[in-house]
Amino acid sequence: MTTISLPPTRNIGPTPLSRTVLTPGRLLASLQHGARQTPNKVLLIEAESGKELSYSQALAGLALLRQLFGPPPQRIMLALPGSLLSGLIWLTALSSGYDLIPVPPAASADEARRLLARQHPSLLCAADEGESAWSARLLPSSARLFTASQLTALVSHAPEPARPLPVREGRVYLSTSGSTGEPKWLALSERQITWTAEQVRRSHALTSADRGLTTLPFFHINAPVVSLCASLLAGASLIVAPRFSRRRFWSWVERYEATWISVVPTIVALLLESEECPAFLPGRLRFARSASAPLPPANLRAFEERFGIPLIETYGLSEAGSQVAANPLPPALHKAGSVGRPTGVAMRICLPRGDARSQSQEDEELYDLPPGEVGEICISGPNVIRAYEDGAGASSFQNGWFRTGDLGYFDEDGYLFIKGRLREVINRGGENIAPREIEETLQEHPAVREVAVVGRPDPLYGEVVVAYLSLQEGRQLSVEELRSYARQRLSPPRVPVDYLILPELPRNATGKIDRRLLRTREQARRELQQIAREEVRS
Repeated sequence: MTTISLPPTRNIGPTPLSRTVLTPGRLLASLQHGARQTPNKVLLIEAESGKELSYSQALAGLALLRQLFGPPPQRIMLALPGSLLSGLIWLTALSSGYDLIPVPPAASADEARRLLARQHPSLLCAADEGESAWSARLLPSSARLFTASQLTALVSHAPEPARPLPVREGRVYLSTSGSTGEPKWLALSERQITWTAEQVRRSHALTSADRGLTTLPFFHINAPVVSLCASLLAGASLIVAPRFSRRRFWSWVERYEATWISVVPTIVALLLESEECPAFLPGRLRFARSASAPLPPANLRAFEERFGIPLIETYGLSEAGSQVAANPLPPALHKAGSVGRPTGVAMRICLPRGDARSQSQEDEELYDLPPGEVGEICISGPNVIRAYEDGAGASSFQNGWFRTGDLGYFDEDGYLFIKGRLREVINRGGENIAPREIEETLQEHPAVREVAVVGRPDPLYGEVVVAYLSLQEGRQLSVEELRSYARQRLSPPRVPVDYLILPELPRNATGKIDRRLLRTREQARRELQQIAREEVRS
């Protein structure tokens, strides 16, 4: 049985790790400790404006927001980009017994209406009127709107609390990515988020001397947990930008003396496209951290060679509060193509759902696969949810384990390699083909920026392989060149039958490549062809 778990002192074996008892209030305790011991130490810095929020100011701001928002329960919808205020609202909600619902600040009016109707917030924190689709006009009479300017002005003059604040555990409600199925909602408690943030702190060896930089959105799980909460637990500082800027990114790293940066593979690709390679690097920068999507091994190697900084690939899930696996920092080995070893969860590689080797579709047992064999990644831990809201996706939860829907394998050293999503597997004439191995091969071509491989319906094989690509700036590449390149490196069933070069690959609200949209496009193409054939026959 292949079951790998960290920390090694916990005797997990095949038993779920969901019975661990967690204590609430660690985020508030860390903030209060920092306000006592190092009151003037900076907790948050805004990259664009240079504004700062110290530990003592953050504690005072949290206390003031509690007064403004009122006693729990409150349902707070947060529609703001990354900022001092966004970080403070996250900490306030999790430490004050509130339900926090982070949503895209750039949502359309229709999206805003749907989200408001779905979640029924009592408070909305959004941009000033007229600056986004979020408006008081969309709110029911019982709900209140707090604008960014209003809250910022109040928080900047918040008095220090006269006495320690009581602990009231809050929750955050998140929508999972809709790129692999219908979006589902989930809830995470402060204890679950703190557990994950502590694993991030440990795996990245964060201390009070660190200063992170994130440009990732605060309506997704990564930035608030990995960057904000992990930094708070370490007594460290965090630089926050509302969005990524290729022109200003390295200047932020240098100006604020960042010691680590949190990025996604798209940002890695954009930084590699730039001609700029700052002379100050590595400076104080210890490492870069990548998550949220597969990182092509070619880009990892190119990044490390060019910038001289370790690039640490990780693996996270909203259902577990973000990180569940990470590569170790140097001098330990971090492997290109691997997301590292499990952190804070028990993990198994199991026979995928629907596999012909299983006894029946109703079989409640999980069957482990040996190292090197690809199967479904299953996890268990105190940070892992036990169900989605409204009972959605019930089949993903089995005997205390969460079936992630991701496919991967462990190597002999216990490093996890992800091969794709269960729903993304292409069945070509009965052969299951994982898109990621094709994507990594095509990504090695120097003219290719990003690749997404999907299945195209086919009357003979059931499905065939199709590749969507975007190219590096200023590069040109013909379909014939791509086809020749693929034939030299892939077995015939894995060579795409078509290559569609787009200026940019489509993305969902969290910035991931929207594979569902590409699959829908291929399905629509087949239906149009069928209609055309029927018209010819008639």
